[in-house]
Amino acid sequence: MSSLNDLKKELESTLLITEWSPTENQLRLISKGIKALGSSPTKSDIEKVVLSIIGSYGAMLLEGVDYSDLTALLILATKVESEND
Repeated sequence: MSSLNDLKKELESTLLITEWSPTENQLRLISKGIKALGSSPTKSDIEKVVLSIIGSYGAMLLEGVDYSDLTALLILATKVESEND
């Protein structure tokens, strides 16, 4: 569960999520979706994965783009997947 919690926190940080309640299964599906994006996902790609699984969620909207957390999300998604194998 620790990897799922880490993934959830990183998603909240990267996507500026303020309101959501994903289940463990939904987080696993998000992890698979992010992993399937390959090595260079964009923030938009990750948002689409989350929205396709969760539906709507509350998030803050800020100007600018910061891709530094996307690599961390990909690493965490891979870690969750490897723990499930």
